[in-house]
Amino acid sequence: MRAAAILVLVGCAAPRDYRGIIHCHTKYSHDSTGTYEEILAAAKAARVDFVVITDHPPRSDPGKPLREGWRGIRDGVLFIQGAELSDNILAVGIREPIRAPDPQAMIDEIHAQGGLALICHPEEVTDWSLRGLDGMEIYNVHAAFRAGLRNPKVLTEFARLMREDPDHLYLPLCELDPNVLRKWRELKIAGVAGNDAHRNVNLLGVQLDPYERAFRFVSTHVLANELSERAILAALKAGKCYVAFDLLGEPQGARGTEREFRGRRYPWIVRP
Repeated sequence: MRAAAILVLVGCAAPRDYRGIIHCHTKYSHDSTGTYEEILAAAKAARVDFVVITDHPPRSDPGKPLREGWRGIRDGVLFIQGAELSDNILAVGIREPIRAPDPQAMIDEIHAQGGLALICHPEEVTDWSLRGLDGMEIYNVHAAFRAGLRNPKVLTEFARLMREDPDHLYLPLCELDPNVLRKWRELKIAGVAGNDAHRNVNLLGVQLDPYERAFRFVSTHVLANELSERAILAALKAGKCYVAFDLLGEPQGARGTEREFRGRRYPWIVRP
């Protein structure tokens, strides 16, 4: 009886909160020079549990990033392979390049490989009639950065933070797009943070977007039973995840959705 009770308790263990980076580029993308060693070091420093690599498939050899990229656990960090495809489709958990000619066929091919199909850069999407979407970015750092560059106040704040507090350089980017959130809640699919980390923004010799800074800023927290590709993908597909601006504080166990920081309220945690 005692052994049976122990087995039941083990089988019913509560899922853990795993902090992950979804949408990350490496030297295999045309717009990044980052290495896996740099990503691993940044992930460990930022206390990240898993990283989803989504390189742009090279035209000359679309499968090269998937063949040569890291997969599985490396020094405590889980690496999951994917790809950023055309038509704002993010493939997660694939092993072969996606060669389908149109978005719907891409989604079907991703699913045939056991992967997940997510919308990335939702602010650019005009056709939401696709079937079988598993999730979407409800925040994308690159999109927020581009919007910030058009705002003189944000540029001024960037300059000040770069001089006085570079650890909080991304703070002015803590803004959510209500249109994106509205579409996400309408579709009732998983919402993730698109870190869109490239390590490719350099201003006057200063690296503005090192991986560690990008990883500390915002992440996708996944509630899974174990740190494995299968468990993380299953939890994402089931919508067992939330987005948190970790720069503002530790979100695990917190109940609020906003956080006051230096006299201003920011969005902090976005749950289904």
